[in-house]
Amino acid sequence: MYKKVKGMVGIEAAIVLIAFVIVAAALAFVALNMGFFTTQKSKEVIARGLEEASSALEVDGSIIGKNDNNKMSGIAIPLKLATGRTPIDIKKTSIKIVTADKVVILSADSINAIHEPQSSDPFEAAATGGGAGGTGTKAALIEYQGDGDSLIEEGEKWVLVLDLAQTLGEGLDPYEKITVEVKPPVGAPLTV
Repeated sequence: MYKKVKGMVGIEAAIVLIAFVIVAAALAFVALNMGFFTTQKSKEVIARGLEEASSALEVDGSIIGKNDNNKMSGIAIPLKLATGRTPIDIKKTSIKIVTADKVVILSADSINAIHEPQSSDPFEAAATGGGAGGTGTKAALIEYQGDGDSLIEEGEKWVLVLDLAQTLGEGLDPYEKITVEVKPPVGAPLTV
């Protein structure tokens, strides 16, 4: 009636138990590795989002206005690259000017880049194109401190000069509000 039944020997049980532990350890390693990978990817996405949301440009000093016949005919905005940001190509930067009744968008082609201006007065440098001739323009980016290329880089000093009389058709009246938005190719625009 009773058949001879063989039981598991202690060494066989130990081998099976070790196999289960090895498989569980391998699965735990895979799960942890995937968690670390997901965390790293999330960190990269957040960093890219913050880079896009923050402006690469900063105002570097006082904004200056030029007055002609009780109207503001020009504005000069000193600019610099924000700390830790990649250089900005001014040939790909656009400008939007907003007043109560006008919106003017200046493409990168309509912004004159001036290197090594002859005058320390930004309005004079923009009006003369940086040299002795008179090449007045609606907008000029003047590089006062830099290496002479079209990139706004760390440590460089640039001034954005807008001729409001040319850009808007007339200067601004006293207490008239104006918003200038400088839109680099990457990152949020700088709004002044």
